[in-house]
Amino acid sequence: MMPVVAAAPALLPALNALPTAAAVAALCVAVVAEIVLVPAVLLPGGTVTLLAGALIGAGRPALAVAVPVIVAVVAGDQLAFFSGAALTGWWRRRRPGRAEQQPARRGRTAAWLTASMPSVAGGAGMRYRSFAARILVMRVPWLAAALSAGILAAHSLARIGHVAGIAGLVASGVVLTALLVAHHRPGAVREVARRTMTMMRRLSTTIM
Repeated sequence: MMPVVAAAPALLPALNALPTAAAVAALCVAVVAEIVLVPAVLLPGGTVTLLAGALIGAGRPALAVAVPVIVAVVAGDQLAFFSGAALTGWWRRRRPGRAEQQPARRGRTAAWLTASMPSVAGGAGMRYRSFAARILVMRVPWLAAALSAGILAAHSLARIGHVAGIAGLVASGVVLTALLVAHHRPGAVREVARRTMTMMRRLSTTIM
């Protein structure tokens, strides 16, 4: 994600130079790649979605940009989930002695944290119905917020991109820590979630 964040200020003029269909196609490919290839990030795809919002803020038709990008994000989540599951299945076939291991039970908070990382959810053996319901609930407000932030930041994309990069790194570290402690100390997950909310509030204050 970091190369995309660093290149964000230069990418918007390049996208604006393209026809709308070509620019949107490039964003859709990029957001799917970001979701699939960056497995340990909380709700991946944020940087490209911000770019999509900035493209709308620069004057492109809102529906022509937002609808394909939303579809690409949803498709990317599904592809990442099944890719994670396939990779884990391949690994277990190469290690037959571990094939019978069952996925560890998770509390509700840990399940939500796992679902927020589609590749990890698939690799961890989460049931698809459980994953799909949780990721949809999380993605709807996330997409609205990311697109809106991009629209508002159309003329200051460098700043919003920098904040997005910091938020992604912080969220990734918190989520990974929460998943590790969930196996041994389920009660600690609530504390991790509380600290996550505190960090995100501080980041929102920084943006303002």
